[in-house]
Amino acid sequence: MPKLNDMDNSKNELFQYYNERAPEYEAFYYGKFPTPHPEPDIYNNDRLPIQPLVSQYISGRCIDIACGTGFWLPFYYRNCPAITLIDQSENMLAECSKKVKGLGIENTTSIVRGDIFNHGLPFSTYDSALAGFLISHFNDAELADFFRILKAVLIGGGKFVIIDSIWNDEIKTWRLEKAGANKRKLFDGREYEIYKRFFEKTDLVEMAGTYHFNLQIVYWGNLFFTAVGQFDNRQA
Repeated sequence: MPKLNDMDNSKNELFQYYNERAPEYEAFYYGKFPTPHPEPDIYNNDRLPIQPLVSQYISGRCIDIACGTGFWLPFYYRNCPAITLIDQSENMLAECSKKVKGLGIENTTSIVRGDIFNHGLPFSTYDSALAGFLISHFNDAELADFFRILKAVLIGGGKFVIIDSIWNDEIKTWRLEKAGANKRKLFDGREYEIYKRFFEKTDLVEMAGTYHFNLQIVYWGNLFFTAVGQFDNRQA
């Protein structure tokens, strides 16, 4: 089991990596990386089908958790009279703020810098929630805390959308581990080591059972999946 200091250092490196990556973060959705990447078109092939799904399932008062640059915001903002965008990264939120201004939705959008685990988000407030490429950075304990908080902030019957990374034979050829430390590089050559986990369908089914929510996998691509969840409020 990792020591507490090791876990803290890992988290600090994760936060630093994403903060420094902010100006170039969205390049990955288009298959652009600091080093040549196999089959860049598969990123486009997964990104494009997910965009209308975000629009379909995110509506009402919504919270975009670890929103990053707000990449998915243009695809759902029209459905939402009130939007909360939360992230720990100052630089990510600076990029996100540009999108908010470009869309002209400053009056209906709250941008919050903070950690969802200790921010104290209001309970029973949101009709929908989006978590894009977030839970893949959580260990089991953090995953449990995340779903506890998510259930608390959603209204009864509220839906949440998870977009994240698939584990399959294609990913295995890139010499990644299903769960563990992965090296990431910025375009200027700086390297970081971050924790990342990938998901099979059976992992999602098990997760839904453990944390008591109904789950529908609405897209399963070569790299990314999209799943829609709804908590079973009969469970404590």
